[in-house]
Amino acid sequence: MSNDSNCNEDLSDLVHSEIREAQIVCGRTVDERIAHLQRCEIFFNSLYNDFKAEEMLLHRDKSGSLLDNFLDEMLEFASQNEPKIRCFIAQFIEKACKKDADLMIKAGNSLLYLIDAGGIGFVTVVKKVIGSCCQLYPIVLKWAANSKCKEVEVCWEFFSMLKGRIMQHLDSDNEGQVFFFLLSLMSCHIVRKQTMKFLETVILSQTVRTEESEENRGDIMCLNKIPREHRFISYRKMENEASLNFSALLDQISSTHISSLNLLTGISCICNIARLRPQFMQPVIGALESLQVNLPPTLAMSQVKSVRKELKMHLLRILKHPSCIPFSQRVETLLNDLGASQSEISRSLPTTNDAGKRSRQSDSLEGLEKKRPKIDNDDETTRFVDKEEDEEYGVEGARPSISSVGASSDTAVDITAQFVYERLRPRVVTNLVLISLVTLPDEMPAAFQSSFTPIAAAGTESQIRHLSRLIATQLTSLGLGPGYELVQNEKHQQSIARQMARMEGAAIPPTPLNEFPSSYKKDSFSQFTSNAFVFRKSKPKTQFGLLTITKRLPKDEAVNLVQLLFQRIIANEKRAIQGGAGIAYQKLLVRLVTRFDSDSCGRLQELLADFIIQEQKSRTDLALLWIAELYAQYQGFSLCQASFISSGNSKKDLFQRFDNVLCNLLKILFNRGEHKETMFHKILLEVPLLTPESLKWLREACLDSVFGGFGITTLRELVMTRSRQRIELLNLLLDLSYSEKNEVRQQSIETAKELYQIDYIKGDVRDYLIRSLKHCTHSKPPPQFCFHLPAGAESKWDENTIRTALNLFLSIVPLDHSLIHHFATIYGKSPTEVKRLTLRAIDSAIKTIGGSSPDLLKMIETCPLGAETLAIRIVHLLTERNPPTCELVESTCALYDQGRTDIRSLVPVLNGLDKARISSLLPKFVLNQVNQKSLPVVYHKLLFERNIKTGKQTMSTSELLVAIHRIPLTNKESVQLLLENINLLLSQLVGLKDSIASAIDTLIGDENISSVLFHTIIRTFQSYPALGGFISNVLLKIAQKRPWVTDRSIWSYFVACVIRTTPHSYLAVLTGLSSEEFCELAASSTKHGTNIISALRSYIPTLSAHQQKKIDRRIRETIMKDNDVSFIYANSQSCE
Repeated sequence: MSNDSNCNEDLSDLVHSEIREAQIVCGRTVDERIAHLQRCEIFFNSLYNDFKAEEMLLHRDKSGSLLDNFLDEMLEFASQNEPKIRCFIAQFIEKACKKDADLMIKAGNSLLYLIDAGGIGFVTVVKKVIGSCCQLYPIVLKWAANSKCKEVEVCWEFFSMLKGRIMQHLDSDNEGQVFFFLLSLMSCHIVRKQTMKFLETVILSQTVRTEESEENRGDIMCLNKIPREHRFISYRKMENEASLNFSALLDQISSTHISSLNLLTGISCICNIARLRPQFMQPVIGALESLQVNLPPTLAMSQVKSVRKELKMHLLRILKHPSCIPFSQRVETLLNDLGASQSEISRSLPTTNDAGKRSRQSDSLEGLEKKRPKIDNDDETTRFVDKEEDEEYGVEGARPSISSVGASSDTAVDITAQFVYERLRPRVVTNLVLISLVTLPDEMPAAFQSSFTPIAAAGTESQIRHLSRLIATQLTSLGLGPGYELVQNEKHQQSIARQMARMEGAAIPPTPLNEFPSSYKKDSFSQFTSNAFVFRKSKPKTQFGLLTITKRLPKDEAVNLVQLLFQRIIANEKRAIQGGAGIAYQKLLVRLVTRFDSDSCGRLQELLADFIIQEQKSRTDLALLWIAELYAQYQGFSLCQASFISSGNSKKDLFQRFDNVLCNLLKILFNRGEHKETMFHKILLEVPLLTPESLKWLREACLDSVFGGFGITTLRELVMTRSRQRIELLNLLLDLSYSEKNEVRQQSIETAKELYQIDYIKGDVRDYLIRSLKHCTHSKPPPQFCFHLPAGAESKWDENTIRTALNLFLSIVPLDHSLIHHFATIYGKSPTEVKRLTLRAIDSAIKTIGGSSPDLLKMIETCPLGAETLAIRIVHLLTERNPPTCELVESTCALYDQGRTDIRSLVPVLNGLDKARISSLLPKFVLNQVNQKSLPVVYHKLLFERNIKTGKQTMSTSELLVAIHRIPLTNKESVQLLLENINLLLSQLVGLKDSIASAIDTLIGDENISSVLFHTIIRTFQSYPALGGFISNVLLKIAQKRPWVTDRSIWSYFVACVIRTTPHSYLAVLTGLSSEEFCELAASSTKHGTNIISALRSYIPTLSAHQQKKIDRRIRETIMKDNDVSFIYANSQSCE
C-alpha cells in the first residue's frame, strides 16, 4: 500500500508541474502549451486505469482521484483566447466525462462559456463544442436519469441551457449578432451542419426506441430508459421537444436557400432517424418526396447529382427496413424517379421474415402515448398564463406530439393530391402538355438532361397517384389548392375562437365603493349636537375585540353563505388563470370541498363535479387534484375539519368519501356518453387507488359496443402499471374474454396475448388460465360460459359453451406450448361429454403450434391417464395437411407401444414407418372388423404418400398386394375380411394393371399358393380384360405346379378361376392338366353351368399346329368324342 501511495503522489506532482508549465509559458507557441496539457491527459488516463484495476482487485473505493483534483486547473485554460487551446479543452471535457459522467457537474459551465465566448477562431471553437456535445448528450442524459446525486439537477439545467444555445445556431447566419458579420458564409454552414447532427442526437435520445428500430452502437440512450415519474426530467416534455426539433430539421431541409453541404447532412440525419426510430418513417418519406421535386434552385449541376445520389442511397437503405413496408410503393416510385434499377430495388426489399415480424408487431407506442406525465408545479403558472396565447387553447396543456409533426401540411397535400388525381384524365393531361410546349426552350437544359430518368411505370395507377402527389406538393408550397384552403380556414376559425375567448374574459368590472348616503350623515351629526351634555361618572374602558362583537351565524345561514362564496369562486376561473393563480385557484376549490366537511358538503361536491364536467379537457387536473386530496385524507397525509358533522371521520368514512367522489365522476361521464373522452380514462389511470366500485364503471366502459376498445386499452395500461392491484385488474380483463359480445371477447383476448409476453405479468395470466380451465372438470359449466342460453335455462355443456370456456386458453397456448401439459391433465379428468366437445374445438390452436413443438411431442408420448383420445386427435390434426415429423412418429409409436391406444392411432403416421413395421401391422388392420373403416385411409397413405425418411412411396402397389395375400388366415371370417380388403384395394388401383400383374407373378412363385390368389386373378381379369394373355400364362404356371396335390382345397378355386377366365384359360387346361385332371375339370364345369367340352372342341381348331401338338392325345380324343361329360368322367375313373 505504501508503494501505491508513493506512486500516486509522484503522478500528482508530475501532473501539477505540467499544468504549471502550461500556465507560465505564455510567451511560447500554442503547440508547446498544448503538449504540456496532453501529457496531463495521458497521466489522467493511466491513473484512471490504475484506480479501476485497484478497485477490481481490492473491492475498495478510493476517494479523491487526481482527475477530480486537477480538473479545475485544466478548465481554467478555457478563458485563454486561443482557438486551439479552447478546442483542446472541449475535447478534454468530452473524454473525461465519457469516463466519469459526474465530472459534468464541474465541466458543464465551461462548455457553456466556450460556446458563448467570442474571440479569434470563434467558429472553430463552436464547431468543436457542438461536436463534443453530440457525443456527450446521450451520456449526460442517461447519467441524469439514473443518478441520485443532489447536484445532478443543477447540472442538467446547465446542460439544457447549453442545448438551447446550440439550437440557436440552426439559423446562425440570420441571427443579426455583430460578430457573425465577420464570419464567412462557409463557416456558418459548417456550424449549421454540426447543429443538425446535434439535433439528430437529441431526437434519438428523447424518443422511444421500438422493436423495429435498427441496432446501432451509437444509439445508447432513448426515452424508454427514462422513468415517467422522474423527479426533474419530464417524460412528456422530452418527447414534445424531440417532436419540435424534428419539425425544425424538416423545415431546414425544405428551405430554398439551404446549401448543398447542409442539405446532404440533413438528408442523412432524417434518414438515420427514420431507421432508428421507425415512428418517424411517414413524415421522413413525405419530406423526401417533397424534396425530390423541390430541390433548392441555388444548387449547381454537380451538387444536384450529389443530392440525388445521396437520396437514392438512403432510400435504398430505408426500403430494407421492415417499417417501410406500408410505404414501399411510394419509396419504389421515388427510386425509379432517381434512376434506380429494378434489380437494386428488388435487392433492397425486406425479406419475408422482416415482413412477418412487422405483422406481429404490436405497436408499442400506443401504450406509451396513453399516459401523460404530471405537470411540474414550477411550470404550472406559466402554463396557465400563456394558455390563451397557445394555438391549442381549450385543450389543457396541449403540445405537439410525434403523430402531429407536419400534420397540417400532410393533410393539405393529401387533400389536394386526391383532388388532382380525380381530375387527372388523359384529356386534361394532353391539354397541360400542349400548354407547356409553349414555354419549353429550344434546347434541352443540361441540368435537366443530367438528372432526367425515364419513367418505368408510366400510366400505371401508382405512377398517376405519385404524379398527383407531386403536383399537390407544388400547389401547397405556393399556397394553392383545396387542401391548403381547408387548412387555412380551420386556422382562421381557431383564431376567431381564441379572440372571442379573450374578449369574454378580459373585461373586469370595477368593485363598487361602499359610501354612506348624505341623509345618514346629517341625521347622525344632528343627533350628537342637539343633546345637552350631561356630566356622568366615567365608566372603565373596555378594549375593542372583533370576537367580542361578532355573533355566531346560524348553521343554515352559514352553509348558504359558503355555497354562495363557492359559486362566486367558480365563476371567476378565467380571472384566476389570467392573473397567474391557476394552481392556487384549483387548490382553493378542492380544499373548500374536502377539508371543511359538513352535512351540506354534498351540495359543494355537486357544484364542483358539474363545473369539472362542463370543460373536461381543461379541468381534468382539477378532478385529479380533488381525488388526490381525498385519498391523502384517507391515508392520514391530510386533515379534514369536521366541526359541522354529526359523525366522526373514521377510516371507513374517509374511504367512503373517496370512493363516492371517484365513482360519481365516472358515473356522470358514463351516463353522459363521455366515457370515450380523455378525462374518464385519465382519472382511472392516475387515481391513487382503484376501488371495487370504480372497477365496475371501468368494466361497463369496456363492454360498450362502440367505444369498448378505449376501456380495454385503459385496463391494459392499469395492469401494466398497478402492481399492487394487478391480480384484480387482470381478472377483470380476462373475464371479458367470456363476454357475450364478440368484439369485446376478441379485444380482451388480443390484449391478454400481448400481456402474456411481458415477463412480470406472464405468471399471473398463466395462473388464471389454469384456474379457468379447471371449470371443465365439473359436470355443469359456470354461468359466465352460458350467455348464449335462454334466461332461466339449465346450464349444460354444449359446443358453444366449451368454445367459450376454451377460447382464451387456446388463443394463448400457441405463445406458450408448455400449457398443453395442463390442458391434457385437466382433459383426462373431464366428463365424457366435455371430452367429446373439446376434441372439436382445438383444431386451430393445435395447427398453429405445429408438430415440431417439444412440449407437444412430450405430451403425446407421456400423456396423462384419460387423455389418450386427445393425443390421437392432436396427431390427426397435425398430419391432416402436412406429413408427420420424425419426432411425432416416434412419440405416437411410443404411446402405442405402451398399449394405451389401438392400432388406429398409427394411421396418421404410417408414412413415417419402415416397410417391416408396416408389414407387421397390416394383419391387425385387415383382420379386425373394427378397423375396416380406417382401411381406405391406410391404403391411400401407403400407396400415394411419400415416406418422410426416404422421400419415396411408402409401399409400392405390388408390395402391398403381396403383403396382404401373405397374411395367414385362421378361419372363414378372416378369409372373408381379406377378400373384402382385396376388393377395396383393387378398386383404388385403377390404371395400375402392371403393378397388379407384377404382384400376381410374385405370388404364384410362393411355395404355398393362397386360395385368395384365385379371387384376385378373377377380379383382375374382370377389371382388365386386356391382361387375358397374362392370365392364361398364370393359370398355365399354376396348372403345371399343381398346388392341389398338397392342398386339395385349392382345386375348387382353380376350377372356378378357369371357368371365370374363359377362353384365356383354355390353353392352360389343354396343355397343363393331365387327362384325369381334365376329365375331373370337365365334370366340375357342368356343376357351374358350363359345357367346357363343346367350347374346347370349337377352340382347338383355332390353335396353331405347334400348339395342337402340345395337347395330350387322350385329352384330344376325349374332347373330339361326342360323349356326355359325366360319361367321360366315369370312364376315366374306371380306367384308373
